Amino acid sequence: MTTPLMIEARGVEKWYPNGFQALRGADLSVHQGEVVVIMGPSGSGKSTFIRTFNGLEDFQKGSIVVDGITLSDDVRQIDAIRREVGMVFQQFNLFPHLTVLENVALAPVLVRRRPKAEVQQQALELLDRVGIQHQAHKYPGQLSGGQQQRVAIARSLCMEPRIMLFDEPTSALDPEMVQEVLAVMQELARDGMTMVVVSHEVRFARQVASRVALMADGQVVEVAPPEQFFTAPGHERSRQFLSQIG
Repeated sequence: MTTPLMIEARGVEKWYPNGFQALRGADLSVHQGEVVVIMGPSGSGKSTFIRTFNGLEDFQKGSIVVDGITLSDDVRQIDAIRREVGMVFQQFNLFPHLTVLENVALAPVLVRRRPKAEVQQQALELLDRVGIQHQAHKYPGQLSGGQQQRVAIARSLCMEPRIMLFDEPTSALDPEMVQEVLAVMQELARDGMTMVVVSHEVRFARQVASRVALMADGQVVEVAPPEQFFTAPGHERSRQFLSQIG
């Protein structure tokens, strides 16, 4: 039995005002509970593509359906999608003047109008889940980069999303901090969270991904299970990319 389709992007094309075409008919389907890792060279459109899924980037052609909602210019539809989709960026984007707990609890109280005490209890549980509950009353500037990124993940989870998007979540981290963030993401995957991850972390993709997608020149040129993608890729661009990162 096929699990429900959570993201379906078809023929997505995007131009910037300067005339540069960033996406050239990009396609991707993501089913409930899947972890899809998007890899590819710099400038291939990976981050642009994933940011179209929740309306952070607009697009001019094609279609995107997220959890049954068709993405359009309608602000209500964009808001509805963003309520279902959490996102973690390269930079942590935490409020420096708020404590860790306040950062995590802020959006559900303001956006979803949930009781503050209830949200703070959930925030503490989520901080425990990502291994930093003991840092709840510190400020972001007192934490390491890996700890700040785990706070950012907890913040997204506090909105109770059905889908999580990760845009190169470890690229701004020192090497020794990368593994602690990937471990949290691995735990989310085990719990069945639907995830799309832009990353160059080959080990994570091999161990955690349901499928790996390669992007090049604004297109998804190959999607395959990790074992096939890393040992017997079917597209020349995939072979070329893997030879460069191997």
